[in-house]
Parts: sequence; structure tokens; C-alpha cells
Amino acid sequence: MAKKVTDEKLLEMLLVCGGTGGAASALGISRNAIYKRLQDPVFRSQYEAAQGIILSAAAASLTAALDDAVGCLRDVMGSCSASPAIKIQAANAILTHCNRYVESANIVRRLDELEEAADNA
Repeated sequence: MAKKVTDEKLLEMLLVCGGTGGAASALGISRNAIYKRLQDPVFRSQYEAAQGIILSAAAASLTAALDDAVGCLRDVMGSCSASPAIKIQAANAILTHCNRYVESANIVRRLDELEEAADNA
């Protein structure tokens, strides 16, 4: 007899266990049962909304730590006691991450422009 798992419990386990394999093991059901539930548009949208909330919270936490991280690297770069190699590594980290940020921001901007153009077409 198949085990009945509520949508709420399945959502919880998918989020806590990080995916279908862990959730299936924790709930004692098959991955196929989970995949079938994920085909339901209502359940799928609930799952995606819950994932979005978690990602937003993680992004907010990381954003709050950015100032401290950049400050730490700047402190190392300006430190009289740090070796030149360590100062270069700190500077390189700042430049690398800044470059990634600029690239990502440009991609997002271009995607927004493409989506707006598609909406207006």
C-alpha cells in the first residue's frame, strides 16, 4: 500500500533535505512519487515559491556580510604587517569579485531589456 504524504510535509522535506533523493529517503517514498507530485502545477508553484523565499533570505544574509568582507580585504591590503603576496591576494580577490559583479549586473540588465522588448512586441 502506498504511503500518503501531505503536500506540506513533502514541501518541508524537499526544502530541508535539498532535493528529491533526500526527501524520498526521509519520507520512505520513491523518487518517482515525488516527481509525479512535482508535475502538479499548483504543488510545483508552492515549491518554487518556498525556494524563492529561502533564496531571498540567503541573499539578504550574504548582502549584509558584503560590507564586512570587503572591509576585511581592504584592511589586509592596507596592512603594514601583511606581506606583499598577501596584499596582492586581497587586491586580486577584490578585483575578481568586482569583475564578476559587473558582469552579472550587465547580464541582468541585458536580460531585463530583452524581456521588456519581448513584452512590447
